[in-house]
Amino acid sequence: MRASWTPIAHTGECRQGDSLVYDIARFIASPFSYDVVGFENITTPGPALYIANHLGAIGPIETILSVPIRFYPWIISEMLDFKLAPKYLFDDFIHPVLHLNGRFGLLFSTLLTKISVRLLRAIGSVSIDRFGGMTTDGFRQSLRMLKEGRNLLIFPEDALLPVNPDTSMRHFMPGFVTLCSLYQASAGSLLPVYPIAVHAGSETVAIGKPEFFHPLAGHREAMNSFNLLIEQRVRMMYLEMQKNNDDLLA
Repeated sequence: MRASWTPIAHTGECRQGDSLVYDIARFIASPFSYDVVGFENITTPGPALYIANHLGAIGPIETILSVPIRFYPWIISEMLDFKLAPKYLFDDFIHPVLHLNGRFGLLFSTLLTKISVRLLRAIGSVSIDRFGGMTTDGFRQSLRMLKEGRNLLIFPEDALLPVNPDTSMRHFMPGFVTLCSLYQASAGSLLPVYPIAVHAGSETVAIGKPEFFHPLAGHREAMNSFNLLIEQRVRMMYLEMQKNNDDLLA
């Protein structure tokens, strides 16, 4: 299924008033979208959390382009700040991926963020402070959006940890599980959490069946276990796509 430029209004979910820029961006970039497998696993229009692997810039870009759902992504706060974004983008993408260095690399990063910051703000991104607590504005905004029936897209890999060579993934941080707990306490219902794996080699985005956070044991233990469960689901889907891709190339 290559569903990248399917209009959001055709997917059965409630169209939000700020989706025009989102739809336009997806339409313009649709030639670069990936195939989608497992879309039938999505059983409700929202609210829900979608948890995906990062793969540098590939994970966020391809999930938004390829999956015809109106996502509101969690974005590192530096990427929404015109002053902080150039250095962050240079360290995270321009230098390691494009291999641009020195003053030219920083200049290119600065020019690129003039566009990216405006776009990320326009599509309704949620600013997340990596060093803030669970009471930050990002969590309050996320909870409000979930109550409005919106779908949040989260890439919870811990950038300070080493990358696994088999999956190009880092271990997940459990902030999204905290959000599940807050939503359950506030709304009185469980929040679907969909694992997503993005695989660049096969140009595929895989969507798994939803999981639900049930804090039955000690709360901290239950949160860590659920975080690990979602991480393992994403990891296994990625490895399965890797195996299938290797078999095709053999």
